[in-house]
Amino acid sequence: MAPLPEHVLIRPLASADIEQVVKLESQTFPSNERAGREKTRYRLHAAPELSSGMFVRVPTKKGRCSKRDCPRSQRSHSSDSASSTSTVSSTSSTSSQSSGLHYRQQDGLLPAPIEYNDEINVTACPRSREKLIAFVIATKCATEYITDDALEIPEIDKQGYRKPTEVNGQRGHVETGNTIAVESICVDPEYQGMKLGTTILRDFVQRMSTQAVAGRIAILAREDMAPFYENLGFYDAGPSTVKFGGGGWHNLWMSLEDSEVDD
Repeated sequence: MAPLPEHVLIRPLASADIEQVVKLESQTFPSNERAGREKTRYRLHAAPELSSGMFVRVPTKKGRCSKRDCPRSQRSHSSDSASSTSTVSSTSSTSSQSSGLHYRQQDGLLPAPIEYNDEINVTACPRSREKLIAFVIATKCATEYITDDALEIPEIDKQGYRKPTEVNGQRGHVETGNTIAVESICVDPEYQGMKLGTTILRDFVQRMSTQAVAGRIAILAREDMAPFYENLGFYDAGPSTVKFGGGGWHNLWMSLEDSEVDD
């Protein structure tokens, strides 16, 4: 087991981290339990503040980072290139500079999709990059526990608003919800056994409690993993009705109003 590298940092995830998130998820979860690119992109745009990523700094061989490897790379105009260029900030949750499908927030309602072509050059990259080794991704839901609807992406109209149906109103991120629904907790297989899952989840709970964005946290877990979460202060409420990934989940929850994760 390799020792944990120096310069570990934890920060909220951003749209620029999407490639690393999807790659790490594919290395950790079976295909039927993965959120996938579209759901992950939606969640990071709908509620980026309800996420945490643990990174280590990794030096690059040539002192430059590729576009995929370096989410914080400087993207500026090159005199010998006709491509359009810009600067990307890893902390911007609404930036339109990373590739693929994006969402824009409108008056606190559901974001609408925006597609564009990412034809840009990467220059002046730092001599190291951030490697994602663990993450937590969540949204908010209006129910006490996570449901199949909470795990879905809601239907939206051309203006970016939720389509007004009763079922659609419960799908995806519900800004007015009082439950933080943790949909993904992931640790790089190379770093498992180092208690990184415990570290990042404790940090996440502490941040959510301090920010007071909701009254409780809910998690879905397999029965054999329930003791891990119970040791962190969660309560096992028994089997869940969620069918995602073939079902067989347990509902776990924690109150944020009086939560105190033990060291």
